[in-house]
Amino acid sequence: MFSLMANCCSWLKRWREPARKVTLVMVGLDNAGKTAAVRGIQGENPQDVAPTVGFSKVDLKQGRFEVTIFDLGGGKRIRDIWKNYYSESHGVVFVVDSSDVQRIQETRETMAQVLQHPRIAGKPVLVLANKQDMEGALAEADIIENLSLEKLVNENKCLCQIEPCSAILGCGRKVDKSIKKGLNWLLSNIGNDYEAIAERVQKDTAEQRALEEQDKKERAERVRRIREERDRQEREEAEREGRPVHEQEAGDEAVQSPFQPIGNLISKDTEQGTQRKEQIELQQDRSNGPREDLEHEEEQEDEDAAGEPNDTRQTPDNTTSGEQSRKRTSKLHLKRKHRVDPLRTEDGPAQSPTPPPAPVGWATPKASRLPKLEPLGDSGHSANGV
Repeated sequence: MFSLMANCCSWLKRWREPARKVTLVMVGLDNAGKTAAVRGIQGENPQDVAPTVGFSKVDLKQGRFEVTIFDLGGGKRIRDIWKNYYSESHGVVFVVDSSDVQRIQETRETMAQVLQHPRIAGKPVLVLANKQDMEGALAEADIIENLSLEKLVNENKCLCQIEPCSAILGCGRKVDKSIKKGLNWLLSNIGNDYEAIAERVQKDTAEQRALEEQDKKERAERVRRIREERDRQEREEAEREGRPVHEQEAGDEAVQSPFQPIGNLISKDTEQGTQRKEQIELQQDRSNGPREDLEHEEEQEDEDAAGEPNDTRQTPDNTTSGEQSRKRTSKLHLKRKHRVDPLRTEDGPAQSPTPPPAPVGWATPKASRLPKLEPLGDSGHSANGV
């Protein structure tokens, strides 16, 4: 009776405890079956899975744990980013392709690099020997021997559990029992030492962020030095060639951010449109003003020409002056109005212009009669016969 009450109290205590947040990293070579295992645990179909480029994040609830799994790509070029996730991980899931015997040496070297990292050493590790359904897959003992698993675990003081499994055989509740068993083992060991691991994760995360900030500052300093060196070289070259040197203001304040609020851009476009409209109206006013003046001058000249007496043009003494005035007036009319005035009858009889010669081939052909052809008759035959 006493033991029953103790079990009930412990169960009630665990039930009232808040859910613990755990972060796991799933690593391994490419085509080992990491994404298929994650999708099977999540309850999705693990078949027809595309290779992971970069990483994928999966959140799920496993008992009293809120688990976040980072599925990291296994390509050679992507493995360098694994170390960026080690600091915030509470445990590691290493997936091995049991059927790929030719790459077992590469798998051992990669696993040694993971376990020897200072932010992974000492944390629990689950090894999933995947693809046991394939022909020629290595057994559990062979994998331990080929990976030198006992030596790696003892050197880095990591709790380790290996589970032979097949990730594509089921999903959700029908997921491979070995995967479910191994995940429960990993979370149980993390829960047993959760406070120490969480404190270590917090410390490692703070150190990594400090290193990232330091690297960022060093990178900015290197860029600044390179820019100053380039400016100095350009200045020296300009001084040698005798060209003027344009000084640029240094500092972040001189650099304008390319990202601006949309409201500023709209107001700026509206102002530019208003200014453009005003400029067009001003140009139209300027173009219409001289045209009106020109029309006014033309009307005035027409009135002067109409009001001038005919005697001055018909007097023999004023012949030369009249001709000059007519020439000047005609020139002004041609220049200003771009039109030809009708000929004046008093100037003399209008000469009819000679028509231009007709083009070749356009003349009317002369009617030519062909000689009449007489039909052939008996006379023709008789003449031939004579």
